[in-house]
Amino acid sequence: RLIPITQAILREAAQLRVTTKLKTPDALHAATAMAAGCVLFVTNDAAFRAVSRLPVVVLKDHLGP
Repeated sequence: RLIPITQAILREAAQLRVTTKLKTPDALHAATAMAAGCVLFVTNDAAFRAVSRLPVVVLKDHLGP
């Protein structure tokens, strides 16, 4: 599903840039996921754990070597 980027998402992404070490594209991704009400955010980037309101699962933590 494609989610349009709104002013609210842009503002949230800017706030995430200030409060976390996420780069702009990642902050937009996280803000969009939160706005869409995602119940699980699956990634291989542990930096997303800094977003406390985003339920993050890091794949490499659950996969064998």
